[in-house]
Amino acid sequence: MFAIAWRFGWDYKKLAKANAINSPYTIYVGQVIYFNEINDISAIKASVEKGAVKKPVVIAKETPKKQPSSVSKKVDKAPELKAYNGSKSIKWSWPLRGKLIQGFANKAGASNGIDLSSNLGKPVKAASSGIIVYSGSGIQGYGKLVVVKHNDTFLSAYAYNSRILVEEGAIVDAGQVIAEVGKGPQLDPRLHFEIRKNGKPVNPLRYLPKL
Repeated sequence: MFAIAWRFGWDYKKLAKANAINSPYTIYVGQVIYFNEINDISAIKASVEKGAVKKPVVIAKETPKKQPSSVSKKVDKAPELKAYNGSKSIKWSWPLRGKLIQGFANKAGASNGIDLSSNLGKPVKAASSGIIVYSGSGIQGYGKLVVVKHNDTFLSAYAYNSRILVEEGAIVDAGQVIAEVGKGPQLDPRLHFEIRKNGKPVNPLRYLPKL
C-alpha cells in the first residue's frame, strides 16, 4: 500500500480508507486498488512482490464496491507490517553529509526531493526514527529505494542505493544505517532524499537542520 501510494503521489491513509483497508494496510497479489478522482475511477492490480507496482489498468466511470474482491485464486500475503504511529514531533537529521547537487522543485517533471553527492558505498542513515514500509527496487526511477514512515503524517525516502541493509517492518532509530550510496541516473555516486507530508512532496531543506 505504501509503495502504491508513493508511486502515484497519494496519501496512503486516504488511499487505504477509499479501499476499506485498515492498518497496517496489508494488500494481496491481484487485489484491485481504486483511485477516485473527478468522477473517474482508476484501478490498479497490486503486486506486492518486493513492493513492485505493475502497469495500471484504467477503468472509467465505474462504481467500486466498498471492499474490492478482485483477488486472484492463489492469494499471497504481503509482508505483515506492524502498526506504527510514531511521535507527533520529529527531529530531523541529514541522511549523509554531501554536497547539494540537485534542489527541490515542486512542479511536474521536476525533482521531488534533493540529491546529495557522495562516495560509492557510503552509509545512508535514517533521517529520524520510524518503521521501514518499503524496501526494494520496484518503483521506477528510484533504483534501490527505502521508505521510512515516521508518523501518520511524514514519510522519508532514500533512493539510488547500491545496497539496502533493512527489511520491511524493521523499526529504525534516527541515524541508523539503512543503506549504502549507489549511482544515480547520471552514473555518479549520489543519494536522492525525499520527505513527504500527507503523501505530497515537501522541500527537505525546510526540515533538515542548517549545516
